[in-house]
Amino acid sequence: MSATIAKQEANNLTIHSLAPHVRQLTVSQVLKRVFRMAVLLIAARLLGVELFGVYALLLTVVEMAAMISGFGYVDFLTREIAKRPESASSLAIKATLIRLLYLLPVVGGALFLLKALRYPQSLVADAALLAIALIPRTVGESVQGVIKGLQRFSLLPWIEFVQGSIVLAAASAFLIDGFRLRGVIVAEILGASAGAIVSVLGIVRSLNFKSSDHRTFRDVLHSTLVFNIYPFIANVYDRVDVVLLSKLAGNSAAGIYSLPYRAFATMQIVPYGVMTALLPVFSSSGCNHETRDKCSRAMEFLYVTALLLVLVTFTFARPVVLFVMGQGYASSVLTMKILVWAAVPGFLNYAMNTLLLVEHKENFFLWTAGVCTIFNICANLILIPKFSFLGAAAATVLTELLLLSQNFYLVKKVLGHPVFPKDATKITFCFIAALASFAAFQFLVPEVFAGCIASAAFAAFALQLVSGYKRIFTPRQLIERRP
Repeated sequence: MSATIAKQEANNLTIHSLAPHVRQLTVSQVLKRVFRMAVLLIAARLLGVELFGVYALLLTVVEMAAMISGFGYVDFLTREIAKRPESASSLAIKATLIRLLYLLPVVGGALFLLKALRYPQSLVADAALLAIALIPRTVGESVQGVIKGLQRFSLLPWIEFVQGSIVLAAASAFLIDGFRLRGVIVAEILGASAGAIVSVLGIVRSLNFKSSDHRTFRDVLHSTLVFNIYPFIANVYDRVDVVLLSKLAGNSAAGIYSLPYRAFATMQIVPYGVMTALLPVFSSSGCNHETRDKCSRAMEFLYVTALLLVLVTFTFARPVVLFVMGQGYASSVLTMKILVWAAVPGFLNYAMNTLLLVEHKENFFLWTAGVCTIFNICANLILIPKFSFLGAAAATVLTELLLLSQNFYLVKKVLGHPVFPKDATKITFCFIAALASFAAFQFLVPEVFAGCIASAAFAAFALQLVSGYKRIFTPRQLIERRP
């Protein structure tokens, strides 16, 4: 009985501490995305559209190599270490070694693909140089999995700050000195190395290296295999559009598309902060009724936030892009207005994937990602020749909707009950009203003013829901005791 009470108290304490964890995770992702966008903006300005398109292509190829080598190990380590904290050091070392073993064939395959697509030898050499950053990145990401599993989230903002500031400072200095693309690549390597060093130094004192994990190297290899395949497949449909744009429409089209797409990726800090904080809590308690209720409320927050981002993007996309990037990137405005719609299903997909991961149903990810990959490649091949970067943006939105429909079905199948955002119908009607008012006000006032009115009205509605979000992060017992 005492053991049960102790476990319940531990779970309640963990849930009670989620709010600061969400803040720390969100801050870390804000820092990461802000520094990344700053580097991209500087590179876009100083490299020009054509060469910036090459840089975007290199980032895409190396990111795909990072995914198949085991980026998903971060979630694996988080889940397993949350269950058995004493296994942290041993399990992290095994996972890191496995991922490092994958790097050589994966990077070799990526370089071979570039040569097969008849890219210049100089571009292949730049890709090989940028791939060096994957070595320290592998170490740093494994340590971040340990940090999340042990719920030491306060370290994450410092890691991202050090890594991001070094990349930004070095890239700016190299570009100003005339080193151009090679200078940015070296800055990426320096930033990844600094992030790995800070990660290791931040957690090493908290680890007990005398403890061990009962799983053998082969067991870990087998358990993590799906975390190699699923992220790679998902990343293919997530990023293959840049490669296809580069080949079918030119590097300039890839450059125009990359900035809006990176902005869309930056929006993922919201579901990342919420669901990554919930992952270790859900993993320790399982998908019971309370877990489903908390996930439904989290999805409510994610849904209303994504819709608000749509209104804000429609309002400020044009003035911000033209002011920051100049007239040369004017075509990015409409691309951004299309891509932002992908945030709505994308935010909800993040939540449902977390539920499936908690239930050890990551094998389903292979099916959903595989279906989405085939659909996305076909959609891009059809749309890009006709609509260039606008077609790629539309393909991304359609793919996220396809993934959403699959996830709704699988969550219902696994849990026996569907999980939807709370008050989804009311939120949808309020958003439609705000969007309609935005369209109507444009005939009376400038677009920015019309968007501000509609966004403010919908934001006021969203604030009324905030009082319910505390139940995501506070134990039910504490809520019931409050007068």
